[in-house]
Amino acid sequence: MRVVKMVLATCLVTVATAAMAQETGIRVRSVRVLATDPDALALFYEKAFGMSETRRPPVSTAVKEIVINSGATPELAKKATTAAIVFYTRPANAPAGAMASLILQVPDLDAAIKSVVANGGTLMRPAAKSAEGLGYAFVKDPDGNQIELVMDPK
Repeated sequence: MRVVKMVLATCLVTVATAAMAQETGIRVRSVRVLATDPDALALFYEKAFGMSETRRPPVSTAVKEIVINSGATPELAKKATTAAIVFYTRPANAPAGAMASLILQVPDLDAAIKSVVANGGTLMRPAAKSAEGLGYAFVKDPDGNQIELVMDPK
């Protein structure tokens, strides 16, 4: 329950500062996803969402960090202005997130869901629409991390 309250408080702070962030030019630089096997999980995201690896910063022999971004090739991904995803070795006692920490905007919700499933992920909650017509679905990657897929109304 305490974790849920902390997550809700973080969400409220994020929403409250969103307008200021736009004015100051602050943007999301990256999203960290913990993984028991960072190599396998980075490959899943590359295949499922057409991303490419941009770098592997040295951390330690026991911990791996892999950075990917949008782009069919590493060269294109390095030029991307979108937020990168950083896969980082999950500590042994840390469970997969209880709530989606990653939200991906997709051009075709049904195609994205099919790609997730075809590449080893699972569908948690099927595609639905919000009152405003925003399409969304919740999926899990092969390591159990939740992802919210979002598509603007057409």
